[in-house]
Amino acid sequence: MDKKEQTGIYNVTFNEKRATPIQTDIELIENAIIESVVMYVKGYHLSNKDKGRGAEHIKLHLDPDSQGHIKLEELLNLGNFIRKYTKVFQEPFIDHKGGKIYEWENQEKIRFRVVVGRVGSGTDLPTYTHEQIITFYSDRNFNEAMQFKNPLVAKHYTDIKNNKSLDSQLQKIEQILNSKSSIDQKQKVFNEFERISKKVLNQEQKEIVQKLQNQHANNKALKP
Repeated sequence: MDKKEQTGIYNVTFNEKRATPIQTDIELIENAIIESVVMYVKGYHLSNKDKGRGAEHIKLHLDPDSQGHIKLEELLNLGNFIRKYTKVFQEPFIDHKGGKIYEWENQEKIRFRVVVGRVGSGTDLPTYTHEQIITFYSDRNFNEAMQFKNPLVAKHYTDIKNNKSLDSQLQKIEQILNSKSSIDQKQKVFNEFERISKKVLNQEQKEIVQKLQNQHANNKALKP
Protein backbone atom coordinates (compact mmCIF):
# COMPACT_ATOMS: atom_id res chain seq x y z
CA MET A 1 0.00 0.00 0.00
CA ASP A 2 2.76 2.47 0.94
CA LYS A 3 4.48 2.33 -2.45
CA LYS A 4 1.23 2.72 -4.36
CA GLU A 5 0.15 5.53 -2.05
CA GLN A 6 3.48 7.33 -2.41
CA THR A 7 3.33 7.03 -6.20
CA GLY A 8 -0.18 8.47 -6.14
CA ILE A 9 0.91 11.43 -4.01
CA TYR A 10 3.87 12.09 -6.31
CA ASN A 11 1.75 11.96 -9.47
CA VAL A 12 -0.88 14.30 -8.04
CA THR A 13 1.83 16.74 -6.94
CA PHE A 14 3.97 16.77 -10.07
CA ASN A 15 2.06 15.07 -12.89
CA GLU A 16 -1.46 15.05 -14.30
CA LYS A 17 -3.18 12.80 -11.76
CA ARG A 18 -6.14 14.64 -10.24
CA ALA A 19 -6.55 12.82 -6.93
CA THR A 20 -5.36 9.85 -4.90
CA PRO A 21 -6.76 8.23 -1.72
CA ILE A 22 -4.88 8.21 1.58
CA GLN A 23 -5.91 5.71 4.22
CA THR A 24 -6.07 7.34 7.65
CA ASP A 25 -6.52 4.22 9.76
CA ILE A 26 -4.45 1.05 9.91
CA GLU A 27 -7.30 -1.32 10.75
CA LEU A 28 -10.39 -1.15 8.58
CA ILE A 29 -13.60 -2.96 9.48
CA GLU A 30 -16.20 -3.67 6.80
CA ASN A 31 -17.59 -0.37 5.48
CA ALA A 32 -15.31 1.73 7.70
CA ILE A 33 -12.99 2.07 4.72
CA ILE A 34 -15.21 4.87 3.42
CA GLU A 35 -14.81 6.87 6.64
CA SER A 36 -11.09 6.11 6.85
CA VAL A 37 -10.04 7.56 3.51
CA VAL A 38 -9.24 11.16 2.65
CA MET A 39 -8.28 12.42 -0.77
CA TYR A 40 -5.07 14.14 -1.74
CA VAL A 41 -6.18 16.26 -4.69
CA LYS A 42 -4.56 18.52 -7.26
CA GLY A 43 -6.38 21.51 -5.78
CA TYR A 44 -5.27 25.09 -6.40
CA HIS A 45 -3.31 28.02 -5.01
CA LEU A 46 -4.32 31.68 -5.26
CA SER A 47 -1.10 33.70 -5.15
CA ASN A 48 -2.86 37.04 -4.71
CA LYS A 49 -4.62 35.78 -1.56
CA ASP A 50 -2.02 33.21 -0.48
CA LYS A 51 -4.79 30.67 -0.09
CA GLY A 52 -5.56 27.29 -1.56
CA ARG A 53 -5.87 23.60 -0.93
CA GLY A 54 -4.42 20.33 -2.07
CA ALA A 55 -1.18 19.64 -3.93
CA GLU A 56 -0.93 22.98 -5.74
CA HIS A 57 -1.04 24.73 -2.37
CA ILE A 58 1.01 22.21 -0.37
CA LYS A 59 3.90 21.86 -2.82
CA LEU A 60 4.87 25.50 -2.22
CA HIS A 61 6.16 24.27 1.15
CA LEU A 62 8.69 22.08 -0.66
CA ASP A 63 10.78 25.23 -1.13
CA PRO A 64 13.46 25.03 1.63
CA ASP A 65 13.13 28.76 2.27
CA SER A 66 9.36 28.69 2.64
CA GLN A 67 7.66 29.17 5.97
CA GLY A 68 6.35 25.75 6.93
CA HIS A 69 8.86 23.90 4.73
CA ILE A 70 8.30 20.16 4.26
CA LYS A 71 10.66 17.71 2.58
CA LEU A 72 9.57 15.63 -0.39
CA GLU A 73 10.00 12.38 1.55
CA GLU A 74 7.75 13.78 4.29
CA LEU A 75 5.07 14.59 1.74
CA LEU A 76 5.31 11.16 0.12
CA ASN A 77 5.02 9.51 3.56
CA LEU A 78 2.03 11.62 4.56
CA GLY A 79 -0.22 8.58 4.82
CA ASN A 80 2.18 6.82 7.18
CA PHE A 81 2.35 9.87 9.44
CA ILE A 82 -1.44 10.15 9.60
CA ARG A 83 -1.83 6.46 10.39
CA LYS A 84 0.81 6.65 13.14
CA TYR A 85 -1.10 9.59 14.61
CA THR A 86 -4.36 7.62 14.48
CA LYS A 87 -2.75 4.63 16.16
CA VAL A 88 -1.81 6.79 19.17
CA PHE A 89 -4.67 9.30 19.37
CA GLN A 90 -7.49 7.42 17.56
CA GLU A 91 -9.27 10.56 16.35
CA PRO A 92 -8.16 13.84 14.78
CA PHE A 93 -8.77 17.09 16.62
CA ILE A 94 -11.78 19.01 15.30
CA ASP A 95 -11.19 22.77 15.10
CA HIS A 96 -13.80 25.53 15.32
CA LYS A 97 -14.37 25.38 11.55
CA GLY A 98 -15.00 21.65 11.59
CA GLY A 99 -11.62 20.81 10.10
CA LYS A 100 -9.82 17.64 11.16
CA ILE A 101 -6.34 18.31 12.53
CA TYR A 102 -3.52 15.77 12.61
CA GLU A 103 -0.37 16.93 14.43
CA TRP A 104 2.91 15.34 15.47
CA GLU A 105 6.56 16.01 16.24
CA ASN A 106 9.52 14.15 14.75
CA GLN A 107 12.79 13.16 16.41
CA GLU A 108 14.37 16.48 15.37
CA LYS A 109 11.62 18.33 17.29
CA ILE A 110 10.06 19.58 14.05
CA ARG A 111 6.29 19.82 14.37
CA PHE A 112 3.83 19.08 11.59
CA ARG A 113 0.16 19.73 10.93
CA VAL A 114 -2.28 18.31 8.39
CA VAL A 115 -5.70 19.87 7.92
CA VAL A 116 -8.48 17.79 6.38
CA GLY A 117 -11.69 19.47 5.31
CA ARG A 118 -15.05 18.39 3.98
CA VAL A 119 -15.76 20.04 0.64
CA GLY A 120 -18.43 19.79 -2.00
CA SER A 121 -18.17 17.05 -4.58
CA GLY A 122 -16.36 17.86 -7.79
CA THR A 123 -14.06 16.52 -10.45
CA ASP A 124 -11.24 16.06 -7.93
CA LEU A 125 -13.22 13.72 -5.68
CA PRO A 126 -14.65 10.23 -6.05
CA THR A 127 -18.28 9.70 -5.11
CA TYR A 128 -17.56 7.92 -1.80
CA THR A 129 -15.87 10.79 0.07
CA HIS A 130 -16.00 14.57 0.31
CA GLU A 131 -12.99 14.81 2.62
CA GLN A 132 -9.70 16.03 1.28
CA ILE A 133 -6.36 17.28 2.55
CA ILE A 134 -6.43 21.06 2.60
CA THR A 135 -2.88 21.73 3.72
CA PHE A 136 0.23 20.14 5.20
CA TYR A 137 3.11 22.10 6.72
CA SER A 138 5.76 22.11 9.45
CA ASP A 139 7.09 24.78 11.79
CA ARG A 140 10.39 25.04 9.91
CA ASN A 141 11.36 28.68 9.33
CA PHE A 142 8.86 29.78 11.99
CA ASN A 143 10.03 32.25 14.62
CA GLU A 144 8.98 29.83 17.35
CA ALA A 145 7.73 26.28 17.70
CA MET A 146 4.23 25.56 16.47
CA GLN A 147 1.69 25.30 19.27
CA PHE A 148 -0.35 22.12 19.04
CA LYS A 149 -4.09 22.73 18.71
CA ASN A 150 -4.91 19.32 20.16
CA PRO A 151 -4.35 19.37 23.96
CA LEU A 152 -3.89 15.58 23.96
CA VAL A 153 -1.03 15.89 21.48
CA ALA A 154 0.54 18.71 23.50
CA LYS A 155 0.34 16.62 26.68
CA HIS A 156 1.76 13.57 24.89
CA TYR A 157 4.95 15.35 23.85
CA THR A 158 5.26 17.18 27.17
CA ASP A 159 5.13 13.80 28.92
CA ILE A 160 7.81 12.43 26.59
CA LYS A 161 10.03 15.43 27.34
CA ASN A 162 9.48 15.06 31.08
CA ASN A 163 10.21 11.34 30.94
CA LYS A 164 13.50 11.97 29.16
CA SER A 165 14.40 14.51 31.83
CA LEU A 166 13.54 11.99 34.55
CA ASP A 167 15.61 9.32 32.81
CA SER A 168 18.59 11.67 32.81
CA GLN A 169 18.12 12.52 36.50
CA LEU A 170 17.81 8.86 37.49
CA GLN A 171 20.96 7.97 35.56
CA LYS A 172 22.88 10.76 37.30
CA ILE A 173 21.60 9.65 40.72
CA GLU A 174 22.55 6.04 39.99
CA GLN A 175 26.06 7.09 38.98
CA ILE A 176 26.60 9.06 42.19
CA LEU A 177 25.19 6.31 44.42
CA ASN A 178 27.56 3.83 42.76
CA SER A 179 30.54 6.16 42.99
CA LYS A 180 33.01 6.85 45.80
CA SER A 181 31.27 10.08 46.72
CA SER A 182 30.95 10.99 50.38
CA ILE A 183 28.09 9.63 52.47
CA ASP A 184 26.70 13.15 52.87
CA GLN A 185 26.70 13.71 49.12
CA LYS A 186 25.03 10.35 48.52
CA GLN A 187 22.38 11.12 51.12
CA LYS A 188 21.71 14.48 49.48
CA VAL A 189 21.32 12.79 46.10
CA PHE A 190 19.09 10.11 47.60
CA ASN A 191 16.82 12.79 49.08
CA GLU A 192 16.39 14.15 45.54
CA PHE A 193 15.75 10.61 44.37
CA GLU A 194 12.98 10.21 46.97
CA ARG A 195 11.29 13.31 45.57
CA ILE A 196 11.51 11.98 42.01
CA SER A 197 10.17 8.56 43.00
CA LYS A 198 6.84 10.15 43.99
CA LYS A 199 6.20 11.34 40.43
CA VAL A 200 4.24 9.45 37.81
CA LEU A 201 6.77 7.06 36.28
CA ASN A 202 6.75 4.68 33.36
CA GLN A 203 7.48 0.98 33.91
CA GLU A 204 11.19 1.24 33.14
CA GLN A 205 11.60 4.17 35.53
CA LYS A 206 9.72 2.28 38.25
CA GLU A 207 12.15 -0.61 37.89
CA ILE A 208 15.14 1.74 38.22
CA VAL A 209 13.57 3.36 41.29
CA GLN A 210 13.00 -0.04 42.90
CA LYS A 211 16.56 -1.08 42.13
CA LEU A 212 18.02 2.08 43.68
CA GLN A 213 15.79 1.80 46.74
CA ASN A 214 16.95 -1.78 47.32
CA GLN A 215 20.55 -0.77 46.76
CA HIS A 216 20.27 2.09 49.25
CA ALA A 217 18.62 -0.19 51.82
CA ASN A 218 21.42 -2.75 51.42
CA ASN A 219 24.09 -0.08 51.82
CA LYS A 220 22.48 1.13 55.04
CA ALA A 221 22.29 -2.43 56.34
CA LEU A 222 26.00 -2.95 55.68
CA LYS A 223 27.02 0.12 57.69
CA PRO A 224 28.88 -0.78 60.92
